[in-house]
Amino acid sequence: MEVENNISAIIFPHRYLALKIFLIFLTLFSFTQNAPAVQEAIGINFFDLANSNVGSPTCWGSGKGYAWVGPTGATFLNCTGGNGGDVPVDMSQGDGSLVFTTTRLGGGGWCNIQFKLDGGHSVNFFRYGEQPLLYLRVKWGAIASGAGLMVRLYDDYSIWNKYSIYSGYPGSYVSHNASVSLSNYVTPSTQWQDVYIPTADFLAANPYIDLTRISFIEYSTTGSYSAANTLYIEKMKIIPDIANEYKDMIKVNQIGYTPNSKKIALVSYLTGTVSPAPTYFQLKNADTQAVVYQGNLQLITPYSSSWNQTGDTVYHADFTSFTTPGRYFIHCPELAQTSPAFKIGKRIFDDPLRDTLRFFYYARSAEAIVEPYAEGHTRPAIYANNSTCVYDYDDDDPTKMYDYDPDNRRITSRNVAGGWFDAGDLHLDIHNNVTTLWFLLEMLEHQKQKLGPDVLNLPESDGSINDLVYLIKYKLDWFKKMQNTDGSVHFIVICQGGVEYAQRVSDVSTGAACILSGIFAKAYPLFADIPSMETYAQDLLDRAELSWSWLMAHTSTYNPKSGISNTTWSYGITSDSSFRQFAAIELYIATGNSTYHDYFTSRYTSAQTSMQGITAIGKGHMDYAETTRPVNTSIRNAIRTAYTNLANTLVTNAGRSPYRIPINSTGDITWGSSGKIACYAYILIRVYEWTGNTVYRDTALDALEWISGRNPVSRIFITGYGDYSHGTDIYSFYWFDHINPVPGYLCGNINAYDFLYNYIKNPWKYYMNIQNASTLEPCLPWQAEACYLYGYFADDLKLPEIIDNNFLYDFSTAWLTSPADSDWDPSCDIAVPHDDLINFLDFSAFAAHWLNN
Repeated sequence: MEVENNISAIIFPHRYLALKIFLIFLTLFSFTQNAPAVQEAIGINFFDLANSNVGSPTCWGSGKGYAWVGPTGATFLNCTGGNGGDVPVDMSQGDGSLVFTTTRLGGGGWCNIQFKLDGGHSVNFFRYGEQPLLYLRVKWGAIASGAGLMVRLYDDYSIWNKYSIYSGYPGSYVSHNASVSLSNYVTPSTQWQDVYIPTADFLAANPYIDLTRISFIEYSTTGSYSAANTLYIEKMKIIPDIANEYKDMIKVNQIGYTPNSKKIALVSYLTGTVSPAPTYFQLKNADTQAVVYQGNLQLITPYSSSWNQTGDTVYHADFTSFTTPGRYFIHCPELAQTSPAFKIGKRIFDDPLRDTLRFFYYARSAEAIVEPYAEGHTRPAIYANNSTCVYDYDDDDPTKMYDYDPDNRRITSRNVAGGWFDAGDLHLDIHNNVTTLWFLLEMLEHQKQKLGPDVLNLPESDGSINDLVYLIKYKLDWFKKMQNTDGSVHFIVICQGGVEYAQRVSDVSTGAACILSGIFAKAYPLFADIPSMETYAQDLLDRAELSWSWLMAHTSTYNPKSGISNTTWSYGITSDSSFRQFAAIELYIATGNSTYHDYFTSRYTSAQTSMQGITAIGKGHMDYAETTRPVNTSIRNAIRTAYTNLANTLVTNAGRSPYRIPINSTGDITWGSSGKIACYAYILIRVYEWTGNTVYRDTALDALEWISGRNPVSRIFITGYGDYSHGTDIYSFYWFDHINPVPGYLCGNINAYDFLYNYIKNPWKYYMNIQNASTLEPCLPWQAEACYLYGYFADDLKLPEIIDNNFLYDFSTAWLTSPADSDWDPSCDIAVPHDDLINFLDFSAFAAHWLNN
């Protein structure tokens, strides 16, 4: 018995230990089986079918993958045969893998397999991590002795060579590449392996390669081998670090919030990746780390799956009741996640307003952008030769409506220097500026008190006239250059026939005459109200009526064709009837002449609310609804009802989406979506001004916050704001600095109908810092709409009314303070641009304006 007890004493502890180990294993196994998948960081997916929306392809091509082989000795088994063929995909390998099956007999020939995003448009690696990695998940199906592979990055500087042509800027630029050997990072194996190649290694191989504009990744075979070597690549992507964990679960307006506004942050993550669900959030002071506010998270259920095409579970974090100015961030302890820092303050939207307006200075054609106005972003004049721009047609051509001067034939050129480039590209036109100038004139009417002399640092700034006036006048003066003495108006200035060193002037169009007439008429009363601008204003009105007279003599739409290609131009107007009505409305408001009123009312059929793109009648209807001139009451009421109904739809739809997007339909998340959303915000603002119902104003603020970072990809779509990993690049033919971009460009868009379905899974996350117009293109109308939006919520860009002893007291009290200090006074941050510090820059402005009104 004693022996038995001794044996039990020896055996049972081991049984208990075994039981404990079993229970621990069971617990860990259960946890592993039920644990949510980890959400990956947003990276650049050159190939990752599990994180794409492309389905189950058998080949990877169509601008995404190419296999080039030559001249003899090397082989690659591709999908389509021939050189440049598509790369095979084997869906039985992992989640679907690229297949490289190669030979290189005697080490001869070459095989280069290239992978491009959208045919090779360059992408900025540094937007996805300070020290990004090229991540490959690989295994070998067959390992050939002697087989090797070089991995090579190529940048793209071809745009610089075009730039040197149309700017006259000297220099020839070459693209660079850098290579590393795959064998330095992985040993061939038939088991899956994760491979991480620091992009710094490519820089070490070639310090000249530009990681902000990588065009494609290439794999080149090396070595000598006659047996087939088969490599599978399941994932090929740029990631921020090896952990590759998603760190942007908290989305905020990264510019900030005004003290008394609605304040909502979003906590969101891919459904199924977090358990248990988070329940609360904290607002922390960014300087002291102290918790200043805590609240519960509210789970938001979308109206339907079509209203949440993100794949996310979304919570709202409402901290509206917190109003203390300062610098803060949102923290969610249960997720161990922290938002980017943001500010609460009265003037937080002043700088974005200034920068979005200065876009129009940076977009000037035929003018060098120079200091001190460039503020660190200089460039030479582009198309300075537009002072003698040639016509796109022979002035004897009888098919053209306009002959420059019947009494002086053979005139072949015209001075059209000036104006603004349309977008990232370089043409200038009348049609696409109807929206641009109309919105800027709306700003002059509604927001001029927030602006003033010298606030935009323009070459024309003179200390007496509001800078917004000069900004608008610059384009109006270019319109004048496009108008002829009979009132006809040329339509577009653009390169033709592959010639890039010079542009050409098109024939006239009736649409251009309508737009000039309407815009000049709208500008007339606004400019006439400015001391010393009365004569200029009268000239605008005279020209508006001159073009109207020409239109009355030419009653059919005329949309010209190119003299070189005999095809109609882009941005043409094929039916001008609604544009004529727009001009009539604006001329009536400007003059009170009933002839114009009768023209409009006799053709009115229904209220139109379209504000987007090359449209005019919706803008005219808005002006008709708001004018103080006598109007047809039933028409005015119908217009106001239509706009109010649209505003109600925008409010309803914002509530349908957890991300609170004020859009008319889900189809609005497309090319230019940020501009569309800013335009809808304008409608909400106007209806708020009519009704006083704050739900419209707050929904307009949702639009601003979407653009400012509170969106599914946590990106600020205005350049120059936010930290680098949350910012956006510019798609441009003349701005190339992706490290320090020109601030204020609205050029980020989520485009649910884009090529990015090849690389991103959820449509409302189709965004990438890639040089593709459909994702990053700025555009004059969208920019003007954003200006109005930021202007509405901005405070005041002007200096105080007078810099005197009273201001001196406030200034001395606030000296050397920043927003985190108790003595901070934003009204003393008078240097432009504002820098959130009362220092010698402000003192210089103080001294320059001492006792000046």
